[in-house]
Amino acid sequence: MDSVKKVGEGTYELELNSTVTISFKLEDELLGKVDDMVRRLGYTNRSDFIREAIIEYIKYNKNKGTK
Repeated sequence: MDSVKKVGEGTYELELNSTVTISFKLEDELLGKVDDMVRRLGYTNRSDFIREAIIEYIKYNKNKGTK
């Protein structure tokens, strides 16, 4: 079942059955680079950028392994 949880002032987390929330730590410098890429490439948020980066990295490694 889908659920909504308040995680901060004006911030809510919507849990959908089709996605899983994960967390990890980044150094401030790397997070700054991620935020810069999110803005420059027009992503709505960090999650969308990181999700697409992971998908592209998986594709890259899959193609690299088939050659």
